[in-house]
Amino acid sequence: MSTTKYVLVTALGVAAVLLLTSDKANQMRQDLEETARKNAKKLKNKLGKVNNRTSDTIADLKHLLSNEIEGLSDDARSRIENILEGTAASASKIKRNLKDQLS
Repeated sequence: MSTTKYVLVTALGVAAVLLLTSDKANQMRQDLEETARKNAKKLKNKLGKVNNRTSDTIADLKHLLSNEIEGLSDDARSRIENILEGTAASASKIKRNLKDQLS
């Protein structure tokens, strides 16, 4: 390696050390971390609201199918209920995974 490359690599190393250890860099990292936490909380709350609305809608659909819709065969009714139950289970699994990742 030529002398210029050594000087350049050394300068980059010094710049990296200064950026990682300076007070301003520490403050910047803390600000980024705080912003990330706030955004994670907001996202978690929004996902919780979406999940609650989805769960309520699925429960309403199941109630509607089991009590109010006439003319469906028992087989069709059973298949639709199974799909709705699978959807609810998938939504719960997604919610748990997101909660784990955001924690």
